[in-house]
Amino acid sequence: MTAIPRNRLYAVIGVAVALTTAAELAYLVVWGMWLFPAGSWTGKTIWTMTCGIAMGSVIGVGTLLLAEPLRGHRAALWRAAGVVVVVGGYCAWLCSTIDARLGYFGGLEYTALFIAGGVIPAIVGGALYGWFLYGDGPFADRRAV
Repeated sequence: MTAIPRNRLYAVIGVAVALTTAAELAYLVVWGMWLFPAGSWTGKTIWTMTCGIAMGSVIGVGTLLLAEPLRGHRAALWRAAGVVVVVGGYCAWLCSTIDARLGYFGGLEYTALFIAGGVIPAIVGGALYGWFLYGDGPFADRRAV
């Protein structure tokens, strides 16, 4: 096994954190401020930003462990996408459970929609993330391992 260059570590984790934080900002605006404006906006903001950074970090490290060793092969793209789908799907379920108690984002009233609103973007975002890093995207490192 070879060492992963520092700039590659930053690219993999940085792209993951940027994408999840952008998604969480969209959830904050649509679900937290527009559809369900009641409740603490400070609490909602702290929750979504913490979740975006934490989820992106987990996705980035999972990608480094599972996909980066296959860099230069198409399988790396699908593994990276799979990491996003698994982590994003789990987070959608976990957050719906937490939100059922807090009532910030409609998780109790619209549980299925809440979970689908996390899983579907995870599938699309996973494909985008994999393409960014291992396809023809802007952060792809085309050198074989």
